[in-house]
Amino acid sequence: MTEHFIFSALTDAFLILAGFESRAHSIKRENKYLARHPVQKVAKCWPKVLWATVDGFPLTVDISAPEGQGPFPCVMIIHGGGWMLHTSDIMEGMARYITNHCYVVFNINYRVLPDVKMEQIVNDVIGALIWVKEHAAEYGGDPKKVAITGDSAGGHLTAMILTQAGNPAFTPSYKGNGKTDLSVTCAAPSYGMFDFTGLGKFIPFAPKLYFGETYRQAPDRYQLLSPLLHVKPGLPPQLISVGSIDPLFRQNQKYAEALKIAGNQVEFWVHKGQTHAFLNYYWDNRGTRGYDKIIEFFDRNLKK
Repeated sequence: MTEHFIFSALTDAFLILAGFESRAHSIKRENKYLARHPVQKVAKCWPKVLWATVDGFPLTVDISAPEGQGPFPCVMIIHGGGWMLHTSDIMEGMARYITNHCYVVFNINYRVLPDVKMEQIVNDVIGALIWVKEHAAEYGGDPKKVAITGDSAGGHLTAMILTQAGNPAFTPSYKGNGKTDLSVTCAAPSYGMFDFTGLGKFIPFAPKLYFGETYRQAPDRYQLLSPLLHVKPGLPPQLISVGSIDPLFRQNQKYAEALKIAGNQVEFWVHKGQTHAFLNYYWDNRGTRGYDKIIEFFDRNLKK
């Protein structure tokens, strides 16, 4: 953790903390974006495909594919929003943009705080990956060439899949045919939170918001959910993207450094002049410059 965290952790989460935004309001904001800035058209799309139902809660994915039979490499997108806000719709602009660069894209939904614990959110995104790999071929995708990406909370969840998938502490929300394959070719977590262990020192009310208990009360939970603490050799290549004035800049830099020290292939890209959540802006170069960087990285790793 760094002094930057005193000022802000996650833009969306702070809107909640300040009482400025609920999840319902964030969804209205998504809809306004989509109404004002139509997303790109794609050759094929399947909106809100049900991939699991957990405790009565439906989990869906928006799927889009380019023209042609494929098989095309696949990208799974995990939206951000402080683990509390938004739906997959906030990333649909990004999803369509990537689709039109010859990828099958799976833009997933997951359960959010405070309805569930963060461990259950991790269960959802791990389950989503299992579902994507089992069903990719049905949508023209190649299940042997799968990348994952996510921004903000989605960046954290992407890193959790990479470092913690297979850990018996987590039970995937979808188990499928039992032949669990959690491997990915590469990943691009953007401006995520990678270490929660110092959270309460800088924002005293944040531990209750995210964990319901302090680090002193539950150190094992904080450590379990901090992917920085679980970096190991043999992880897939990663592109870490962050804005130059993002309050989480140092968190991302430390995660990239840890990956490199462990011998993993990592690229660290800084979007000059940008703060948090720049990938939300699919209608201008704040977002599209980030997409182009991610696509370039995916092309090198998935289209060999």
